[in-house]
Amino acid sequence: MRSEEPSTSSRGFGTLDVLVTDDDEHMRELIADTVLSYGHRCRVAVDGLHALRLLAERPADLVVSDWDMPNMDGSELCRRIRSAGDDAPYTYFILLTAFGDRAHLLAGMAAGADDYQRKPVNVHELEARLVSAARVVELHRRLETRTAKLRVDSTRNFAASRTDALTGVGNRMHLDEEIATLLGRAKRYGATCSLALCDIDLFKAYNDCFGHVKGDLALRSVAESMRANLRAADALFRYGGEEFVVLLFEQPLAEAERAMDRMRLQIARLSIRSADGSPVTMSIGVAELDVAEDRTAESWIARADLALYEAKARGRNRVISSAPPRM
Repeated sequence: MRSEEPSTSSRGFGTLDVLVTDDDEHMRELIADTVLSYGHRCRVAVDGLHALRLLAERPADLVVSDWDMPNMDGSELCRRIRSAGDDAPYTYFILLTAFGDRAHLLAGMAAGADDYQRKPVNVHELEARLVSAARVVELHRRLETRTAKLRVDSTRNFAASRTDALTGVGNRMHLDEEIATLLGRAKRYGATCSLALCDIDLFKAYNDCFGHVKGDLALRSVAESMRANLRAADALFRYGGEEFVVLLFEQPLAEAERAMDRMRLQIARLSIRSADGSPVTMSIGVAELDVAEDRTAESWIARADLALYEAKARGRNRVISSAPPRM
């Protein structure tokens, strides 16, 4: 038999990776040589079990299989291939059979075969079936490529809809989804988590002095610094304007307060200067989740907001924590 790998298809249609399965050596070699002569790649198997092993090593575009074989016949091989699931590449299947009755034809189609050919094989008829198979396989390839592209686009669109366009951190929609998930998990498993509401001090005056373009640059710099100073497990969101929310997963109040104080110091070290030359600073309010009291995201954020208000009232550039409410 000739080599498995021809250079190109000599008939002008798409090159197929073909697996020929037949327990008759003479028939197997005849069909394989015919497939190769039309410019396709070809492997051979002696029965259905052998074919499945070869397909596990490398999928095929087309299987040309005899019906009547020991160990596993062609119809069972076809059923096994079709049971691989929707994620598997589509395999075109041609059954070869000496049976000419309608019952066998319907049984083969019910097993999932795409086409059938009577034995003894007419090589010219086989060529026509290869042309048909190449067209169908090419169509499936295009559909798979298009589906993969749509899946990637959908993932990108999903991520974009939950990302703040200016700073690249999560937006309010993403924050609402994360808190809803977190509240449900906390109620079920009692998870510990703290929330920090962060506000850039006197940012309106900064915008009024330097303009909104520089204000946007300052917001990006602050967001990048905050993200760089968080653990990988924590999450950062833009809450609105110059306000950010940090979800500190598995961190009780004392640990969260220390973490946010370190972040506050990093923000003050940025090379962002206000009109009087002093560094731009940040005030932060922190609240630990209390499952019994914080039945909604709003109540949890409200406690952090009260702590933030107190930080502002005490002179800004500080972290104030809010203990969980107790009866």
